[in-house]
Amino acid sequence: MANIAGHVIMKEHPAVLQAEYWSKINYIVDAETMTPVEFFLQVNAHLQKGKLRKAFELLQAAIMYFPNEPILLSYYGCLLAIVDRKYNKGIATCQKAIEKLQVRTFCDEDKGYSICYYNLGKTYSTAGKRKESLDAFNIGLSYDPGNGHIQKELESMRVRKRKPLIPFLDRQHPLNKYLGIALYKRKKKLCSGCSDRVTMPCAFVDTMLSSP
Repeated sequence: MANIAGHVIMKEHPAVLQAEYWSKINYIVDAETMTPVEFFLQVNAHLQKGKLRKAFELLQAAIMYFPNEPILLSYYGCLLAIVDRKYNKGIATCQKAIEKLQVRTFCDEDKGYSICYYNLGKTYSTAGKRKESLDAFNIGLSYDPGNGHIQKELESMRVRKRKPLIPFLDRQHPLNKYLGIALYKRKKKLCSGCSDRVTMPCAFVDTMLSSP
């Protein structure tokens, strides 16, 4: 029994926990000497491949070294919601990143705000907060109107008014209403087996990094 207890104590020892943590991210090379940009580029490489868990683990290491770096913190908050499903913590982390944008970061200020509001919008969306998500995306777009990722999100969220199924009857006519409901239920049933996996587009590497 003593041996078992000793094993449990050793397993919970901070040094053991830290070793286990770093073993999960053993693909990081010379983490202690990496810059925020180098961390970001590795994170981006994982996002491009759809490896959200690896990107998240790498960000966990990055914010240990750079806890006040807004861009890294913003992506960490977003993946807290998407990967770990910690929605409230993810939202709070993304908001904190925006507050820290006054600290000099490695990209243009306007693009930095646009990226951080994009991540906040994705986090709200993952948490099911559509209105807040739309607000965040629109603020982000105001900082960088050319942000294609935000444009794509807004396009996908936009409610399109379709023509009535029976054009010569009013949209609110009972026939149009009940036909619309029936078609919606049929579509929902057909799509019930579809994956609702949340994905995250690659970051804005081509435009975001500041010139040296």
